[in-house]
Amino acid sequence: QGIRKMAEDRGRAFHFWFAQFVIQCLCVWAGYKSYLALKSSDGESMKKWLQFWVVFTSFCLLELFLDLLLYYMPFYPELKMAFVGFLVFAGGAEKIYEPHMEKYIGITVDFVEKKVKEVKDKTKAQ
Repeated sequence: QGIRKMAEDRGRAFHFWFAQFVIQCLCVWAGYKSYLALKSSDGESMKKWLQFWVVFTSFCLLELFLDLLLYYMPFYPELKMAFVGFLVFAGGAEKIYEPHMEKYIGITVDFVEKKVKEVKDKTKAQ
């Protein structure tokens, strides 16, 4: 039974590392496409890739807190890989950002900008 457990652990580790490798390749592709968008000065393309990075970063931040639970979810590495692929190739970032994230990020930005201004004002006063 110990050998079976080791094999299961190795299988899970392989799936995890393979998914991480694919996700890193997708990020390199997204970085390349972002670079091309910046060089072209095409507003729509820039918007698309900026939305990708906002959604992807938000996902990474959420995953930071949930990773210990998600790691044990069956097929999590594959689902994560598919989700990032959806964001990169299927316009998933636009489908998530505009209807679901934009209003919440706007609230957060206002809060952060207010706090940054307070800190700047305090440091100037000293």
